[in-house]
Amino acid sequence: MVRRMIAKPAIEEDSQRGEGEEHPVKLVLDDRELEKIVCSKPVAIVLFTSPGCPACHAYRPIFYHYAGEARRRYGDKVEFVEADVYHVYDKAVELGISATPTTVVFRHCRPVDGFVGMVDEETLAEMVEPYIREA
Repeated sequence: MVRRMIAKPAIEEDSQRGEGEEHPVKLVLDDRELEKIVCSKPVAIVLFTSPGCPACHAYRPIFYHYAGEARRRYGDKVEFVEADVYHVYDKAVELGISATPTTVVFRHCRPVDGFVGMVDEETLAEMVEPYIREA
């Protein structure tokens, strides 16, 4: 039962994006892949989630919608990532992630800001856009 839950992380449905449009959030399934993606752009915003977390399920659409808007506005300056803490356990421990959802802003591969819990889209934008604009 648990194996099935963590083997299939939830992501936003493809029907909410246009034909040929790249998904705004990359789903990461291991520590190495997370490190590679976080370091691939000047800024990366990572949403750490867990499968049984009701707040994660409620916050995910807000995060994904903002990611789509920010990707259109800022292009290649920023990467948005969702990482299930069960799949990126070592990185989550290294970062001190103790609750989900946790959003972490990385700049040049290093964590520079973040918060635990849910926020609305406006608050998320206020927190991350200064880092994106500086990139």
